[in-house]
Formats: sequence, structure tokens, C-alpha cells
Amino acid sequence: MTVHRCHRGVRSFSRLYAIALLMGSCLAGPGARAAEGQIIPTVPSATIRHFSIPAQPLRGALQAYFRQSGVQVAYPTSDAGAVRSVAVTGDFTPQEGLSRLLAGTGLTYRFTSPNSVTLGKAASAILLGPVRVGGTARLSGGDAQSAYGPGVGFVATRSASATRTDTPLIEVPKSVYVVTRKQMDDLQPLTIGAALRYTPGIVSLSANDSTPSASLFQPVHQRGFESYTFVDGLLNGTSVSDPFFLDRIEALSGPSSVMYGQANPGGLINMTLKRPTEKAQGQANAGFGNYGRYEGQVDFSGPLNKSRTLLYRLIGVGITQGSQIDYNHYKRLAAQGDIEWKIDKKTDLTIIGQFSYDPESLDPWIGVPAYGSLIKANFGRLPVSRYYGDPSFNYNWNREYMVEAIFHHEFTRNLQFNSTARFDAQSNGGCGLWLNNVDQTTETISRSAFCNSSIKGRSSQMTANLGYELKTGPISHALLVGVDYRAQWSDGYWGFDFATVPDASILHPVYGQYTFSDYNDYGKGKSTWAKYNYWQDGIYFQDQIKWRRFYVTLAGRQDWNGYGALFNRPFTWNAGINYVSSIGLAPYFNYAKSFMPQIGNVYRSGNIVQPDPLNGHQWEGGLKYQIPHTQSLLTAAYYDLSENNVLVSNPDFPRYSSEVGQVKSKGVELSAHANLAQGLDLILNYTWNRVYNSRTNLTGQTIGGETVSLLGKRHAQQPTNMASGFIDYRFPKGIAPGLSINFGVRYQGRSWADQANSFRNPAYVLFDTGFSWDAGQVFSSMKGLNIRLSMNNVANKIYVQCNSTDLCYYGDKRVAYGTIGYHF
Repeated sequence: MTVHRCHRGVRSFSRLYAIALLMGSCLAGPGARAAEGQIIPTVPSATIRHFSIPAQPLRGALQAYFRQSGVQVAYPTSDAGAVRSVAVTGDFTPQEGLSRLLAGTGLTYRFTSPNSVTLGKAASAILLGPVRVGGTARLSGGDAQSAYGPGVGFVATRSASATRTDTPLIEVPKSVYVVTRKQMDDLQPLTIGAALRYTPGIVSLSANDSTPSASLFQPVHQRGFESYTFVDGLLNGTSVSDPFFLDRIEALSGPSSVMYGQANPGGLINMTLKRPTEKAQGQANAGFGNYGRYEGQVDFSGPLNKSRTLLYRLIGVGITQGSQIDYNHYKRLAAQGDIEWKIDKKTDLTIIGQFSYDPESLDPWIGVPAYGSLIKANFGRLPVSRYYGDPSFNYNWNREYMVEAIFHHEFTRNLQFNSTARFDAQSNGGCGLWLNNVDQTTETISRSAFCNSSIKGRSSQMTANLGYELKTGPISHALLVGVDYRAQWSDGYWGFDFATVPDASILHPVYGQYTFSDYNDYGKGKSTWAKYNYWQDGIYFQDQIKWRRFYVTLAGRQDWNGYGALFNRPFTWNAGINYVSSIGLAPYFNYAKSFMPQIGNVYRSGNIVQPDPLNGHQWEGGLKYQIPHTQSLLTAAYYDLSENNVLVSNPDFPRYSSEVGQVKSKGVELSAHANLAQGLDLILNYTWNRVYNSRTNLTGQTIGGETVSLLGKRHAQQPTNMASGFIDYRFPKGIAPGLSINFGVRYQGRSWADQANSFRNPAYVLFDTGFSWDAGQVFSSMKGLNIRLSMNNVANKIYVQCNSTDLCYYGDKRVAYGTIGYHF
């Protein structure tokens, strides 16, 4: 097969379909039976080969494995970028050699032919979560302080993410942080990761979170664990998540499997799409910024008939821009259309359709080495713009669409039904180069090439719940019972070249050295085809109990999910209590559990079995304070979180794993959102967090080459201290009518730059600022005209974040973005 313009996957959920075929297929494990319609795994030859692979970054070890076994290995570069392998020496079959090499890395494998294998990340090889955030509030009324509305100023007082019901945040015994529509308007974030910058407990590992990708979502971690993203309570497959399409973003912290199925224990991000409004409104904006950014935005909404039973909303975005990295460009077209039909006073149906097309996307994932960026090198400091890929072998495209239906019916005042269904699909392709090892003697970097093509993915999601309110004497109950379902398919072709890609000079990279013709000559037109299928069912129940000023939340969930021969049916639960005093103080306590299926080969009682799911649990205690008669919410939380069943090396059978590892996360989060006075809005946050390996027998290599135990080591790129503050002030009409200014400061403390904790990422402080001006308040003839400008990292500070000596990212330099808009 001839490979034409193809796409290298990026590390966000939109890449699910692009590389799920590389990750998900390994869920069944080597030799597992394939489900109907799936590829049957091919076991490699049992030929004994000699292996001599030293402990090193996993990507380099996989290249050595390829040379010594003849077996090609495909993997998502972001999953292997910060992982180190153990040493493998001796005579083994290719399968045994790979098992030893991956022991304790959190990755596992599946042979797709005798000479090719795919890797997957054990903690996130499959993604589950079709959940409709249900509730009793109508979506179209424009209520700013409903669980689905945009909030007021910087404050949202209600949420549905934690309970799936429209509940005041002060009554929720859990940490939930909301980014309101006004906060997004002031920040003008280009990505979801950038919109979350002023949220406690959130860490963006890529550092350059202003750089949009095909999905417009950058990887973030909550309380030390990677976050999954949801849109309208459903797992984000292909939903357009550009901030302009959203009314709010919620960070739900801590284990949330009881409401969302499988998820990492640190938390998840739930976004709410804009909905039709009963009042006619619209806006058209022209945006511009540095790095050649130009953008057009339109948003129109209102009634379609006089009775206002039919409402609509149309949203569109077109973007073109470059980046601070040479030879990187981004283009995007996206649109959303909503129709809401108020069938009667108790029934409404909303249909949402989306389409997006990225003919060109950025390649920020190749990064730079630590030497020359974070660590001083003889050849000096590498420029921020340095690109170690090759523009002659860097092209990708992405196309996706989805249709969503939201239905609500009130049988009686106390009995309500909510349902959401979604179908989405994606196709993409791409090619690119990846960095491997740095040779300081020759001042070169080795690279490899990867292509995927004809990638097609589809998913169907449905969730429904029934809510019933009743009283038993002095106690009130809000009962919720629901079911959800998700089916996911993906297939496509992939291939790679570990052998013929020329090394790049660290100081003077030469471009045009590797082309699509070189790639085709190496692979002789051959690619590997793979298919990925996954299904999930869940049933959940919840009781929100109120007695006087006490609020108790009890919830449980049973899940069934499977891929081929792998089948799990975990049960999770959540219990919380809080007391809301008459002065607005609300102490609370919560205990919650989570699960995440994982894959691998575990030796147990003489048998080789699939591992049990990762098991997370957390207790959290805190205090919330809502100042009476003000728009404000202040929170303080302490949490103790553990993830169990983490795979480590079996000391008696090193080629297999044991489920005895544990990761712990402890921390404090302080947050204040307040509209202090007319025109004065404020956000303040502080986070203290410690994430470490509390049980493990794994080892890592220091920057000096020493092998050390990872027991007690902190996780890379997880700072202990973070703080931020953002303020927006609107001047009185008598001083500067229509003018608002804002200012923000972000501090991120030191973090370890490798698993062995042998060198650090330095702390940094960044400043943001901006203004907006409503021209109509000065000139009546210009009513509706609005001008905005925002600047991030105003001081243009250069900073870098690493997770190994071979993989680092420069943070965003100064980013300026402005819009001229007309609102009516």
C-alpha cells in the first residue's frame, strides 16, 4: 500500500480513533480469543533469540528489541516517552523477550502478525463513560445559575457533574471547580487546557497548552493522574471542544466511577455545549494574534416561531495559525447546529449536530532533549523554535462529526426522565518523525518514522435515568436510577521505520532528508491493518438525602465491559455527608472508589491470567463557604488518594507481572471564586500535592546512569506547590465607560524531571493580562461593537518542562490574541 499524506496521532482523546487500533487491540492479551469480527492475534514464532538490551528509555529499548528479534513494535510515542525499561539479557523467544522488556512499565502488547506487535497503556487502553448529566432543569431557559448555564461572572453555584442532578455546589460533598463563560471570555483560551489554567489541582504536562491540536484538548492531570474529558456527560469522542462552543467547563476531582464508569482516580473534565436560547441573540467576531493567527467566529441563537416552542443555535469557527515551533501550522473549520423542540410544558427534545475538519494540524509532540534546554550543554541553549522533525515528512488531517439527542420529560413534579444518545465518527491519517536517543558526543538525535492511514472510528453512546423525589417523615430523598451503554469500533493501517531515518544534528538540523518516498521504499508499500472493538454497560443508583441541614449522598454502580476475551464487572460506590449552616459554612466528608481496566500477563497460583482492574479509593474532607447575599464560593479540601493493583515485576517469574503496586496522592486544594462588587470578579487558588510510588519493586536510571529503586519516588512533572490568581475589573461609567481590564499570575513550583528523581524542572511564574471595551457605552452609533485583547506570559519568560533526558517541551512564550466583535 502506498502511503500518502498521513497523520501522526496526538496525545488527547481525539487520537482515540487514530491510535486505538494500536492501543486497544492489546486488551485481549497475547493469545486471547478474538470476538466475532475481530482480528485473531497471531502468536510469534517460538524461535529462541539472544537479547542484550540495557536499561534505558523505552523507545530506545524497543528499537534494540526490533534489531535483535526482527519483530516490529508500534506504540503511541506519548505513552512511552517518559517510561524506562529494565535490562533484558539472555536467550528467549521474541514473546518472552518483550514481556521482560515491558515488565512494570504499565504497557502491554498484542501480536498482530508473527513479526509485528502493538503496545497499549495499561491504565488507559480503553475509555468508558457514556453518561448523560441528568437533572430537572430545562436547558433552554438561559438560567445562568442552573447546572447547565454559563454562570454569573466568575461564580457558578450549581453543578450536575458530581451527582447528575442540578444540585447547589455547597450541598455536594466533593470538590467541583467550574470555569464560567465569562472567565473564558476574559482569558480567550485557544484550548481547553489553557481554559483550566486557573483551576486548582490541574497540571498541564506539555507546558505549551496554548498550542491547539486536532481535538483542541491538551493532556492535563488532576491530583497526579491523567484526566479524561466528557462533553454533556458523555465521553468525548469527536465532540468539538473549542472553548467558543462551550458554556462552562467543570473539573470534577477525585474518583468518579460511580457516575461515569471507568475513570482514573484523580478526576475528570466535563464540558457543557452551548444550547439554544429563548431570547434572540448573536455575535460575529474576527480574531487575530501572533504566529499568524486569524480566526472567524459566529454564534446565532433564538426562537424559530412566535410561540417559542422551536429554538435554534448556530455556531461556527474557522482558524489558521502557526506556532512558536518552526514548520508547524494549523487550520480548522468547525460548526455546530442545535434545534430544541418544546413538545409541551413538560417535554423537550434537543438535537445537536457537529462537524469539524482539520486539513493541517500542529506537531508539538516531538519536543527537544533535556541537554541544551533544561540542562546546560557545551553547544549552548537550543532555540524555542527548534523543530527536530522534517517538514518533508509531516502532514496530517482529521475529519469528524457527531449527532446528539437530549430528551427530558416530567411525568409529575417529582418524577422525571432524562436521556441522551450520541453517534460520532472520525477519519484521519498522518505521518511524522519521533525523537529517540541523544548522542552528546556526535551532537545528534536519532529518530524514527510512523504513519497511520485510512483510520476510521465510530462510537454509539446512550444513557438514561429516572429521578424521583419523595419524603419519609422529616427526611427528603432525591432518588436516581440510570443505565448507560457504549460501543466503540476503530480500524485502519499503520506502519513505521526504525532503521533508515537519518539522525538530526542538534545544532544544525537539515530538512528534506526523509520523505514519503523513503518511507515507502523502507516498508515496500506494506502496512499493518488492525481493528478495535469495545463495549460497556452500566447501571447506577443514587440517593440524595436531606434532613434539616444535613445532606447525605449515597451512590453505587455496577459495570460490565469487555474487549474480546477480556471481561470485567467491577462495582464502585460513593458516600458523602455535609452540613450547611445558616451562615453559609458547609463542612463535608466523602469516600469514593474508582476502577480502570488494565492489561498484561499476571502469574497467579500457577496460572497466567489477565490482571484485575486498577482500584482507586479516596477519602476527602473539606469546608465550603458561600458568603450570604453574595455571588461567591470558597472551598478548602484535603484528600488522601490511593490507586491499587498497579502492575510490577514478579520477583519469581520476571517475565510476568504481579498486582501489588500502589501509587498514593495526598494534597490540599484552596479555591475562591467571588464577584466582590459591581464589576469586580476574582479567582484565587492554591494546591499542595504529593504523588509517589508507595509500593513497587521497579527501578529507574538516574541522569548519571545509576540504577535506583523507584519506591518512594515522586512522579515526574507533578509539582508540590501551585498557586494562581486572576482579577477582572470593569471601570465605572463616570471614569472609563465600557472598559474592563484583567490581570493574572500563575506559579508552578519545582517538579522532578525523571522517574528516578535525579534532576528537576525549575519553578516559574507567569503573568497574564488583557482588556475589553464595549464601544457602545461611549458611542451610541457603535452599540454592540466589542474589542478584546489578551496576552499570556506577558514577560515572555522562557521555561521548559521535562519528563526524561530525551523528552522536554518549551512552555509558551508570549501569546497575544485579540478579537473585534459585534454582538446583538
